[in-house]
Amino acid sequence: MITVILQPIGAVDPEMIAYLEEEMESVYVAVEVRQAVKVPAEASDPERGQLEGTSVLMALPSPDTSIDATLGVIEEDLFVAELNFIFGLAYGNRAIISLRRLRQEFHGLSPDPELFRVRAKKEAFHDLGHVFGLPHCEDRRCVMCFSNSIFETDFKSFRFCERCWETLEDSGVVLSYRIDD
Repeated sequence: MITVILQPIGAVDPEMIAYLEEEMESVYVAVEVRQAVKVPAEASDPERGQLEGTSVLMALPSPDTSIDATLGVIEEDLFVAELNFIFGLAYGNRAIISLRRLRQEFHGLSPDPELFRVRAKKEAFHDLGHVFGLPHCEDRRCVMCFSNSIFETDFKSFRFCERCWETLEDSGVVLSYRIDD
């Protein structure tokens, strides 16, 4: 059984956390929501108006040995040195997603709560895929395909392609849904 900690960082809408918890439980079986932790002050880059993603990721509490992964969820915009922004980041058994650019409002459009939820689900599944050993996938419909823009996020599915699915199973990560569901 896969156990994932869902960790809000700063003020995150409780409805989004509840949605992600439900969606992740449909795939990973056991999800535990933790109390929000503070946004690490050292991650702030005032010139950019963003947070440095690696600093935020490394500030997440380390999961104990009975936990397979921790997924941090943050509202603030993230970047890493080589990129202007990131939707998410993963390293070791920790991952983080930023909700900022997943909102239609960020792109000057009217809010679309359902599209926002689907985008967050895709990014959560993508970065947890990295935690469980998956690299980026060339299949543009696979959730593990790299998204360089919100349009690429919208194009891909929230599901793993057959090859990524088999890679997960071969490494002992058993998910609770099938590809053809």
